Amino acid sequence: MDFENLLSQPAIFTMALLFFSLFALSFQSRRHIHKAGARKAPPEAGGAWPLIGHLHLLGGQQPPHVTLGNMADKYGPIFTISIGRRKNLVVSNREIAKECFTVNDKAFAGRPKMIAYEILGYDYAIF
Repeated sequence: MDFENLLSQPAIFTMALLFFSLFALSFQSRRHIHKAGARKAPPEAGGAWPLIGHLHLLGGQQPPHVTLGNMADKYGPIFTISIGRRKNLVVSNREIAKECFTVNDKAFAGRPKMIAYEILGYDYAIF
C-alpha cells in the first residue's frame, strides 16, 4: 500500500473544495450585483484586498478622516468602501447626507440583526 498516495488525496480534495467554494462565492456576488439592475450603485473605491477590504488604507500613517477625504476627492462625494465583506457607504457632501437621513431615513435606519448585538447590547437597548 502506498502511504504517500493516501496522504495526498485529502489535500487534493481540500484544495478542490476551497476552489469550488471561492468560485461559488464569486458567482453569488456577481449575481447579486446584476439583480440590482436599474438602480445605479455609487462607485466603489479601488484598492480593496480580498478578505480585509479597504482596512489597510484606513490603518496607514494618515488619520482615517484624511484618507476618506482624499478618496472623496478621487471618487466623488458618495462612494462605497469594503470593510471586511461588508460594503459601507461614504458620504462627504452635506446635502447628500441630509437627504440620506431625512428622505431615505427608513432605508438607512435598518441594521442587520446579529446575535452579538442582541447579547452585548442587552436586547438592542444600547444601539
